[in-house]
Amino acid sequence: MQPLEPKIINNIGIYGLIRQAEVDDSLVPDGAVTEAINVHFDRKGAVTLREGLTGIGSQISSGYSCLGLYNALFSDSSKNCLLSVFSDGTNNDIYTSTGGNWSKTLQDDTAGAKTRFVTFSDRVIRVNGQDAMKVWDGDGAWDTSSNPINPDDMVSYPTKYIERYKARVYTAGNSTYPDRLFYSSVVDSSGNITWTPGTDYVDISPNDGENISALKRFGTELLVFKPNYIYRFTTSGVDPNALIKIGTRSQESVVEGKKGIYFHNDNGFYLYNGGYPTEKSRPISDFVDAIPYSYYDDITGWADEDHIYWSVGDLTVNGKSYTNVVLRYTESADIWTIYSYATELSFGTTYNNGSTIYRIVGDDNGYVYLFNSGNTDNGTAISYKLRTKWYDLGIKSYQKVLNDFSGICEKAQGSTVFYEIDDTNQPKQLGQLRKYITNFTGKSIKFHRIRFHLRGISEQEPFVFQGFELLKLFNEGYIKQ
Repeated sequence: MQPLEPKIINNIGIYGLIRQAEVDDSLVPDGAVTEAINVHFDRKGAVTLREGLTGIGSQISSGYSCLGLYNALFSDSSKNCLLSVFSDGTNNDIYTSTGGNWSKTLQDDTAGAKTRFVTFSDRVIRVNGQDAMKVWDGDGAWDTSSNPINPDDMVSYPTKYIERYKARVYTAGNSTYPDRLFYSSVVDSSGNITWTPGTDYVDISPNDGENISALKRFGTELLVFKPNYIYRFTTSGVDPNALIKIGTRSQESVVEGKKGIYFHNDNGFYLYNGGYPTEKSRPISDFVDAIPYSYYDDITGWADEDHIYWSVGDLTVNGKSYTNVVLRYTESADIWTIYSYATELSFGTTYNNGSTIYRIVGDDNGYVYLFNSGNTDNGTAISYKLRTKWYDLGIKSYQKVLNDFSGICEKAQGSTVFYEIDDTNQPKQLGQLRKYITNFTGKSIKFHRIRFHLRGISEQEPFVFQGFELLKLFNEGYIKQ
């Protein structure tokens, strides 16, 4: 039996999550993991437990999903607030908060309608595809007429989607004219706009068999999405043909990051930055493929300073169930990880209260939360999993023996270590990480290849796991089976 040099398994997560459905372990780099639930890799070379959710105020509407979130900003900063939309079972209502409790500011919209907002001429404009456009100045009732927005011009044309672009407001998603992009007049010197919906519109390729599904301003273009196409609007008209046969079914999946516009398509998650959209989600292709088609138009995304998040519902991947899944992409490192929450997150946005920028999410049970805040999901402990790639430590046909090894973890809190050998698919428990360096000795684990799991449930400050050191190894060579 020949002694082997110690093996250090570190830099875990430097390449993020790479699923075996996409890359065989023989090609997966040592710094990648093949399963990661509720951990991230922002600290390069280490694995960190994600943060939680902290509720804003009390539950708004028990049993109902958030149908809209918006950071309302005004020239009078004292009016700045966060808007949320929930059904009460009969109607949709809009609530406002400045970081504490919620108060109703608009009621009796059509129940169940997703609600979008845009700010223009110091007014918040609301559309939901069912009810006439309404406008709010941050005080009192929502307006249905008059300057500066004159929403009564559009009273016969309720729309779903809305965006600002080049001194006008653009809106689309009318049920009678689902391919029509309406636009306002150019804002005048008093800050006013008007609408002439009978003439001021562009029909976006009405014969392509699809309807407008999202609007997003990007640079000098207004991107008009359909489920399988993107059109570029530049005021003088649209491209004569679709930009490319890659679109989206969900307005909320379209998110602007540092590198461009990200969005979900039937085939994966893509980045558009002015050229041909590029797919970014191949490393987690089996998770992406597991998203039910029925959920495509409900995928919702949001961003922070270096990450894009997409809530994709419940998934079943290779026979395993994952609930309330959020896919997290890190722009700077081009890596993925998977989060799972106690409730389904149905809307997300950025909120600036004048001194701090927060990420805000609403769930499917009437709550709005500070995202990445606290050590639990509003009181529910965070469960986590990590699985390394396979390590064969030389020639695969040779049998090895592992006697002694260590796990290294800052803020260790009892994470349980498992190991798995060859093709048994039966992880065996080794013990728990209780301090910075936890030693496991005299194990005599025989294997051709081996991988490790880290699992646990936490209500404490996030741990930082730095890896394993395989200290006492032997090579038994080829053993005839």
